[in-house]
Amino acid sequence: MPDRFARVNGVNRKQQLNFVLIHWTKVAKMTWKILSILCLSALILCGCQGAENKVSATPVELPSTRSAPAPISPTTTPTPPPPTEEYCENNAAFIADLTIPDFTQVSPGKRLRKSWQIRNTGSCSWGPGYYVVFEEGHAMTERLQHALYPAKPETNAVVEIEMTAPETPGEYQGFWNLYDPDGILFGHKLFIKITVVADGPKPVPE
Repeated sequence: MPDRFARVNGVNRKQQLNFVLIHWTKVAKMTWKILSILCLSALILCGCQGAENKVSATPVELPSTRSAPAPISPTTTPTPPPPTEEYCENNAAFIADLTIPDFTQVSPGKRLRKSWQIRNTGSCSWGPGYYVVFEEGHAMTERLQHALYPAKPETNAVVEIEMTAPETPGEYQGFWNLYDPDGILFGHKLFIKITVVADGPKPVPE
């Protein structure tokens, strides 16, 4: 009886072991199939995504190293550069009294025309903006500013002013200066000196 039971148990154990081996073999095969299917699916998905990326990729334009020239408006005309001004100096020298020398005797209220001859001793040409202006003394005229006669460097010019002698006898003198367009004083001072006499100018003795 014990031997039979032992044989029976031995047979049963052997069958159980075979059953377990067969079962695990089936499980392993199924697992391998599932893993193979999953790997194949993953490869297919990766291939599809790569293809989509290739199809949807858009080329990127690199910035050009050359810049296009700015368009020029047909109505725009280029402005020429301003001319460069050469530096020059103003100066003047008194040459002579052309009329009414100093201490000339005149009658009261006599109309006078005083003329000075001067020379442009500077390097600037006299033109618009140059003036002779009354400074001090007796103006003997209501107009206290006169345009300076145009003159190029190293040429002579005449300054002429209309005046009226005072009514009261006595000695009178007035001073005039030269100014450039910037209001800068230059050159010799010009002046007039007269003597007003009640009885008129005395005759010059022979």
